Amino acid sequence: MDNENPKKKKVFSPSRTVWRTQMGKGIYTPHRISRITCIINHLLSDKIIDFLKNLNVVVYIESGRSVRQFVKQRPFGLPGEIANLQNAPVDIFRFSIPRENSKQVIESINAIAELHKMGRGTIFSQDLMEFSNEPPTINLSFLSKSTVNIQEANLQTNLAYVICVLSIPGSGENLAKIALDLGICVPLITIGSGNDIRDQLGLIRITISAEKEIVHLVMPEQDSSSIVRLLIEQARLDRPGRGFIYQTPITMGLIDTRLKIGRQKDAASVEQIIAAIDQLKSGTNWRKRLDSDHENKLGKNLHPQDNCEISIISDEDRIDRLREACMKVGATGATTSRVLPKVGKREKQITSAMIRSAISVPANLTDNVVDLLLEVSTIKNDTTDRIQVLDSPAAYVPHLE
Repeated sequence: MDNENPKKKKVFSPSRTVWRTQMGKGIYTPHRISRITCIINHLLSDKIIDFLKNLNVVVYIESGRSVRQFVKQRPFGLPGEIANLQNAPVDIFRFSIPRENSKQVIESINAIAELHKMGRGTIFSQDLMEFSNEPPTINLSFLSKSTVNIQEANLQTNLAYVICVLSIPGSGENLAKIALDLGICVPLITIGSGNDIRDQLGLIRITISAEKEIVHLVMPEQDSSSIVRLLIEQARLDRPGRGFIYQTPITMGLIDTRLKIGRQKDAASVEQIIAAIDQLKSGTNWRKRLDSDHENKLGKNLHPQDNCEISIISDEDRIDRLREACMKVGATGATTSRVLPKVGKREKQITSAMIRSAISVPANLTDNVVDLLLEVSTIKNDTTDRIQVLDSPAAYVPHLE
């Protein structure tokens, strides 16, 4: 977004347009921040909570489950293996910090939780615009002490974050299996609710559950368009009422590559080999797996366009009013999840649960949606509310006939 390589061709950025519009109005000041997302094994959560409290940030925690393949030998000495899906509880930490500190914070969390070891979790940053009571700050003194003698992490770039919102019960497991079979990443599944396409289907809406399974995938950016098209095809997301999918950019991160668990036959697993090559190649560009002919075959299913993900974090009593404001101007694809706020040592404690609602918005509606949200929000008086605007270079929502 703002840390652009001047040699790269500039592309249209809806979030940058929002920033210019709001700065021109002079009422609200959008903050250019990094949103850190840390997906970590539940047993390691206390270490991260203690670190973030000392860092003095407001963090929103959501529960989920990671999915891996559990591989074991066939019984009675028969040749071959049996692979089943195995779930493990994880916590998702999301928090905002100044952009210039994102790399140092990621390296510190990596040192604490040893995320460079496969199977322990994933962490990444995304540069975006945030409207909040005050710009995010951190305890720089604590951060500088916590990073003493920490070796520089091998952070990956050129990554994409793909969110699949599914309406059919059990479809999250199916999509996770597809992602594992493709060797994409360790899928994360969370549960949310939605009032998007379901509300547009008349009588048919009674067959579509309001509860959504949300599958989160982190993958190399150069393959993301092809993989998204393949996921649409495999999950039949081109059919109304089955769900939608969109992609957002990642600035940098450390990705969990342990796709399989179980007895290891060889000196090194495929995942360990991939991780080693990532380090040698200083990135994931070498992983490109789908050729241009395959991409062309899948191209008819997805037409990349300029979109935005608008995330709203607010009190449960206010979230419905904020989300309804978005729907009035034509925004679709809203999913809502419950999050637990934790604050730093210097902040006032929050006792009530909060709600995070993520909405996929076409670029031409982004300014109107943000205007309405700011009009009905309590950001000027509430230190915990957030409105975040992030570019989404590709999105797919099936058209209603």
